[in-house]
Amino acid sequence: MKEKLLLAAAALLGFATACNNEEDQPKVVSMYGVPYNNYKIKGKVTDKAGRPIKGIEVRSNAYLPTPEATTAADGTYDLSGKGVGNTARVTFTDTDGRLMALKPDVTLSIVKRARPERGQVEKLYYHESVYRLSPTDHEFTEIGQLGVELLGEVDLYGACEVLRLAIESLRLTGAGFVLDISHMGFAGGLLADAGLDGSQREQAIRLIRQKNAHELARQLSQWQVAPFYAGRIAQLPGLCGDFTQTLRRAAEIAVGADMKQAVGELSSLYAALEALDLCGHVRLDFSILNDLDYYNGLVFQGYVEGAPRVALSGGRYDKLMRKFGKAGDGLGFALYLDQLQRVLARPAGDDVDVLVLYSARDEAPGVFRALEGLRAQGLRVLAAQMPPPGLRAGRTMRYRDGALEEVSGAC
Repeated sequence: MKEKLLLAAAALLGFATACNNEEDQPKVVSMYGVPYNNYKIKGKVTDKAGRPIKGIEVRSNAYLPTPEATTAADGTYDLSGKGVGNTARVTFTDTDGRLMALKPDVTLSIVKRARPERGQVEKLYYHESVYRLSPTDHEFTEIGQLGVELLGEVDLYGACEVLRLAIESLRLTGAGFVLDISHMGFAGGLLADAGLDGSQREQAIRLIRQKNAHELARQLSQWQVAPFYAGRIAQLPGLCGDFTQTLRRAAEIAVGADMKQAVGELSSLYAALEALDLCGHVRLDFSILNDLDYYNGLVFQGYVEGAPRVALSGGRYDKLMRKFGKAGDGLGFALYLDQLQRVLARPAGDDVDVLVLYSARDEAPGVFRALEGLRAQGLRVLAAQMPPPGLRAGRTMRYRDGALEEVSGAC
């Protein structure tokens, strides 16, 4: 139900569906792990009616040497074995000779079909399945994704529109949430000005993402980075927290055009979000860094109470658009439904989050406004003059003199 509400909200803001049945060559995703490991890639190939297909060639470049198999009479295949793993892709040779693949990325498919010109804006949403190689059990897992993409002329209004959808998506889970925002130009510009080569930049980004300040400082010393830059880079893992305070700290260490531009864009973005009353769950975290070849500018991640990992991830990817010959910009996000299963499947417990008690003397508009404030936080609220028999409420509050107050000892 909440998935449908998100898609409806995207449609109301002018985002059209990007779902289709075509398979695309997937983006190769680098994975980290031990040099040698046991792997298990099993599956079944069927037609649209669910009938098994025999004789389909199946390969994976996820491990070396490359494992191969052919589907049996029941359509199953097994690529289990031992090898060296560094990438994640499984391909199939269809009955007509076409090369098919499990798709680990939706954005790439959308970018391929985007209009080449810059001026016209495309707003798309999707509900698709992708396949990712688990870093723990080394198995491909189907993951449900909801997402939106804004292509073309991406301005401040467009960025606010996408972030609003991200915030509302997290709010619809009904759990506590936070959206952390960053800017690739800030760290990217600093690392480039410091003279780090490609390999060093990748390693520094990994350590910053891990908030591993000690190892980062050790590597900067080993690379003999100038103290002027090393001191600033070393601050990035801990440069996070309240948006305005963190932005002020970032401005103090900003050097070079890229860093100063990032500070300016984040300042304008926060002012717009504040005017739209969307800052209540927004923080700034410069340790959020993604692929420098893929993202530029705004990047963000969403966390939901009860979900063990990042539940939402997005950002701006103009560089990817250029690689496919597109003149426009790109901005979007994906909501990972596998991380929200335990949140959306709320176990039996309280009937409502908050029970609000009021009296017959209270004005209805005032009670209504008070309840709207609670509902805006994603809470399930019920208002009544007396506690309904048997109702289980997480909290009980009383409306009095235009304000809400906690009722202690309420059952």
